[in-house]
Amino acid sequence: MILLAGVISLAGCIKDRETEPEVRSGLTVVNSFSEAEAVLHLLDVGRGQQRLDQQGQAYRSVGFYVVPSCESCKLEIISSNELAQLVDTAFSMEENHYYSSFLYGTEESPRYFFTADRAPEDMDDDAAGLRFFNLAHTASRVTLHIADEPPMEAFRDRPTETAETAENGKDFVPTTHTGTHVLTIRNEAGEQLAKRTGVALDPGDYLTVFLTGDGSESIPYYVGVVRHRGVN
Repeated sequence: MILLAGVISLAGCIKDRETEPEVRSGLTVVNSFSEAEAVLHLLDVGRGQQRLDQQGQAYRSVGFYVVPSCESCKLEIISSNELAQLVDTAFSMEENHYYSSFLYGTEESPRYFFTADRAPEDMDDDAAGLRFFNLAHTASRVTLHIADEPPMEAFRDRPTETAETAENGKDFVPTTHTGTHVLTIRNEAGEQLAKRTGVALDPGDYLTVFLTGDGSESIPYYVGVVRHRGVN
């Protein structure tokens, strides 16, 4: 009886070891859609829709999720305003890779893009990685200023993002100008639209900075910062 119990136990261990662990990816979700109190992300990796954010994701918030990898993931984003559908899209996520999702725009014209978060090939150990997106509802082109340094070329005169500009600007830009900084965003006339103080940028960090809002009293411009958990 003891021997039989041992054999059964060993077989169970072998079976557990032979079970392949589920492959997973990292997904950062940014909600820059100001015309709803919250939005709901419904992700389908081949098992039916599952909620990423059980209570909905508030405007200007950032979430990070570890999700199953898939060759054809389907994502639907629903507004809290009468459950209106804002996004219905599909993409792939490779095992152990990191991605980001950005929602912005208006109910009349919602906008969305999805990025693979890749590290620069020429990244030094003492450098950090930055990228900047203009997700604001504005006709102005905007520029990101880091402390008193001249703006990086990639961060100058950015229009409100389209699928094309987001694709062109998705790469992180290496910088050795590390430390804790004030981030300021200005329009073409040099007027300050928004400012954020105390943003830490250390070697090895990867940050996405984004502008959101429309400049009104109810939805002022705001500098958002995404500190990425990992990059590819």
